[in-house]
Amino acid sequence: MSTSLLSPKLLHIAQIILQLSFLVIIWWVASVIQHTLNLPVSAGVIGLLLVLALLSGLFKLQWIKTGSDFILGELVLLFIPCVVGIIKYKELFLTQGWQLILAVFIGTICVMLATAYSVYLGFKLEARLKQKHKHHSDPLLKQGE
Repeated sequence: MSTSLLSPKLLHIAQIILQLSFLVIIWWVASVIQHTLNLPVSAGVIGLLLVLALLSGLFKLQWIKTGSDFILGELVLLFIPCVVGIIKYKELFLTQGWQLILAVFIGTICVMLATAYSVYLGFKLEARLKQKHKHHSDPLLKQGE
C-alpha cells in the first residue's frame, strides 16, 4: 500500500502508536535496569534519564514528540484514580485531609520554585553561551574585513 493512499489522520495515528511504543520500550528497559541493579529509583526516573541521554545526540526529539504530546494531552485521565480514591476514602479524607492538602500545597510550591530557578539558570547559561559564541566569532569577522 502506498503512503499516498493512506489518509493523513491514519498516518498521524500510526505515528503516535509507533512513538508511544518506543517510549514504552524505553520504560521497559529502564524497568529491567532497575530490577537488575536493585536501584532504589523508580523505572520512570531511569527512563527519563535514558531519554535525556538519548536526546543528547543518539536520536532526535521529533522521533518522540508526537507521542509525547499525545500523552500530555491525555494527562487529565491520570487524575481520575485520585478522585475515585477521595470518594472511596471520604472519611479518612475528612479527618486527615488537611495534612494531605498541606503536603500537596507545599510540594507544589517546591516544584514551582525549583522549576522557576531551573529555567532562570537555563536562560542565564544560554545567554552566557551566546555571548561566548559571539565573542569568539567577532575576531573572525574582523579578519574577514
